[in-house]
Amino acid sequence: MTDQIDLLELDIETAHRGYKEGTFTARDVTAYYLGRIAAWNDTLHAVLQVNPDALFEAEACDRAYRKGVRLPLLGIPVLIKDNVETDGLMKTTAGAMALSDHFARRDAELVRRLRENGAVILGKANLSEWANFLTENMSNGWSAVGGQTKNPYGDNLDVGGSSSGSASAVAANLTLLAVGSETSGSIVHPSVHNSIVGIKPTVGLISRSGIIPISRSQDTAGPMARTLRDAVLALEAMCGADPSDPATLHIPAGPPYSTCLDERQALGMRVGYVKIELSAEEQTLYDQALGLLKESGIELIEVEIPNDASLDQGDILYHEFKLGVEAYLATTSLPYKTLTDLIEWNTAHSETIPHGQVTFEKANQLSGRLTESAYLKRRLDDVRSAKTDGLDRLLSEQKLHGLVLPHDFNYDMAAKAGHPTITIPYTVKQSGAPFGLSFTGSSYSERDLIRLAFAFERHVTRPLPVNA
Repeated sequence: MTDQIDLLELDIETAHRGYKEGTFTARDVTAYYLGRIAAWNDTLHAVLQVNPDALFEAEACDRAYRKGVRLPLLGIPVLIKDNVETDGLMKTTAGAMALSDHFARRDAELVRRLRENGAVILGKANLSEWANFLTENMSNGWSAVGGQTKNPYGDNLDVGGSSSGSASAVAANLTLLAVGSETSGSIVHPSVHNSIVGIKPTVGLISRSGIIPISRSQDTAGPMARTLRDAVLALEAMCGADPSDPATLHIPAGPPYSTCLDERQALGMRVGYVKIELSAEEQTLYDQALGLLKESGIELIEVEIPNDASLDQGDILYHEFKLGVEAYLATTSLPYKTLTDLIEWNTAHSETIPHGQVTFEKANQLSGRLTESAYLKRRLDDVRSAKTDGLDRLLSEQKLHGLVLPHDFNYDMAAKAGHPTITIPYTVKQSGAPFGLSFTGSSYSERDLIRLAFAFERHVTRPLPVNA
């Protein structure tokens, strides 16, 4: 049936309308994306694995739909970044050959919630190996298992990392939705570079249980989609309290995020914007984008983002990675139980790590004990610089609902503060590279950011990639 139906740029609302009207089925949609993967993945290297049960899951959704079941993501295919655990016949490899035979035998909590809300798990997405925490000087989107992920807007363009495959697959219509993860920029960065919507939520809004960790203080998962509405529906499905993740407990209550998809709610909101060094072309595009926000009745206030040298990445991530990865390995049937074990395996199979493992080695030089004064001081400095005296003070003193930034500027500060960021595509530059805006706010300000982002998105149409 899908041979006669154009499902390119399909969104959730249109998919559910098609199911209701009988125009197509969830099986048709899932088969369509499997066909797109077959046609394009050898070029893009965005998908590491497809779920061999995806069509069966879709057929089950169709039977449920005919019985009157209605769920937010019923019959909606979702691609999962391959550092997030999935049950069944899909591996969880983090893109690393050392983990190439790792079957987690369980769903991460966010995957369980996606299934509970009706999603079809389409497969696993490529990524920067070990979520870009293996080494230095490795290109974004490269992994030993999946090779080099490509940007569908141009082979010569940065695909962004580390949720590279998730972003590339959404942009190229290899899936309807995807899940990414972020420690510092790993959702925001590839979303901007692939002209898609990415939501990096407040740390703790989505459970981190079942995600191969880097930093307990900064890690989060988040949805990636072609439209804000789709990303918000996925966010609603994934978020919620999880007893195994203390950060998710006591999330502030509020209306459903999807009720904030109303441009009228942005009227009179105050947003800070920054003037930074941009090319002439980028400055023109940034000014035009800010003008669209003004047209939506949003008040723009020029601000300066605090710049503190202590915000540079440092030993804090190394400390937290060593502890986190060893705690994770202890839950698996893998033969490696320490970071030393992984380093020794990589050394013995050096052909699988052509870029080295400098980051692993730096992390392994530390104890991984979070009682060390150097770690604790640095962690408190991060909270002060990025959160208390940084974004929170700026937003409070200026009475701002959020900040708007060009590209993926200054995502480190929001990451260290644990604050949310939403990216919205705008256009492409003369080079073909996408250009968009990022909206950042305080902890649990997702509702305000959705209002702002939606007010902007309604003015623009996502530019289609030249490839795929």
